[in-house]
Formats: sequence, structure tokens, C-alpha cells
Amino acid sequence: MSLKFTLIRSSELQTAQWAGGTTTQLHIFPANATYKAFDFDYRISFATVETPTSTFTFMPGVTRHLMVMKGTLDLTHTGRHEQHLEPFIPYTFDGEWPTTAVGKVTDFNLMTRGEFTGQAGALILENNNLKVTVDQQFYLPDNFACAGFYLFEGSAIIRTAAAGNSFELQAGDFLLVEPDGKAHQLILTTHDKMAKFATAVVLKH
Repeated sequence: MSLKFTLIRSSELQTAQWAGGTTTQLHIFPANATYKAFDFDYRISFATVETPTSTFTFMPGVTRHLMVMKGTLDLTHTGRHEQHLEPFIPYTFDGEWPTTAVGKVTDFNLMTRGEFTGQAGALILENNNLKVTVDQQFYLPDNFACAGFYLFEGSAIIRTAAAGNSFELQAGDFLLVEPDGKAHQLILTTHDKMAKFATAVVLKH
């Protein structure tokens, strides 16, 4: 068996308004779940915060993995602690924590619950010699439920270590990878000076 790949172009993504800006869903599981019904096991998205201050939605039982892609954000978890977020540094917190934020940003979000855990991350390819390509390996463990690659800046190619699958992404595109029960290794390549990915890997207990 082989991995399942779904490439979604930026023009195909659906964006909706929320009180503080916009949200764009990249992937939700199960497929018939909705964010508003709060019946998902995990969800990958990115959002813009366009107001100076905002309040995070109360999400019992959800672990939130947040990573700023543009701007900076100052979070206050009421009664707990404060957290300053710089671009491309992931941060994880409990969705039940009362949370407010100061800052206008574009951010990447992974939400997990139940038997699923995960992590958001950054993968930045830098190429100081445009006459060559830069390769970066990305390992997918055998218990991953899905992996998502959102290209925030630049252009890149994602391919399997074994020949057979290769996908070219432009800024704003999203590639979803789903498993076949084996560990895999992907190769990410860029011809540009820089390519910036936001990544999400969901694991099943």
C-alpha cells in the first residue's frame, strides 16, 4: 500500500469570518464533522487576528497547538501565566484555559482531542545558492493519523523517499498526507531562496 496524498490549492480553500478576523479550515476529521458542532477529533486551520485584542473560544477536552506565522502575539491564560509568541515557534496549551490575546497576527492551528495527540511545527528551507536545490527530510512515524504541510512562503516540492509521488506547492497551498500503517520518510525541496512551511502531525494513541 502507499500513502494517500491530497493537494489543496490556495484557490480551493474556504475562508470564513469570526469575531476577530478570518479562519481557513485546512482539514477536519472525521470528514463530516464541523467546527461549530464541536464534534471533531482533530482540526488543522490557519487564521488571521485583525483586532488588537481577542478572546479564545472555550474548548473543553481540546489541546490547542498554536504557531504564529506573521506578527507577534501575547497570550494571557487567566489565573495561570502569560506567553509571548514569536513567528514559527509552536506553543501548546489546554483549550479549557480562559485565554485572551493581544496582537494582530496570522497563525496556524492544530486542535486535537480524545485518542489523538499532535504537534505543530515549522520547517524552513533556506537556499543561499539558487543554482542548487536544498533537501530536508521529514519523518512520519508508523502511528501517525495524518500530516499536513501548509506552505506559507516560497515554492517547494514534497516527494516520498521512494520514487512515485511528487507534489509541487506554491505559497498558500496545503498538502495532506494520510497513512498506510508504516513509517515513512518525505523529502522537501526548494529552488527558491527560502520556503517556509507550517506543519501538523497528528498521532493516534
